[in-house]
Amino acid sequence: MGPVWRRFYGTKTSCDRCGREVDDYAAVGRVVDFEFRPDQRYCWDCYAYIKPFVDDVEAETQLDFEPVTKPAIP
Repeated sequence: MGPVWRRFYGTKTSCDRCGREVDDYAAVGRVVDFEFRPDQRYCWDCYAYIKPFVDDVEAETQLDFEPVTKPAIP
């Protein structure tokens, strides 16, 4: 599974981009065995900076899909 974003409350950590200590932050990571494991943590100012890039689709997931020309069920 690809990267997943999650919001954390009340857990003190530091932002991986600017180093500021925060207790409410956004984290990106992966879900392994139904448990979220954060890879990077961002304060809300840094998240606002990188937000336009978060919604971009990865190049490897951009597949050429064929348009549907007829319904699947006749």
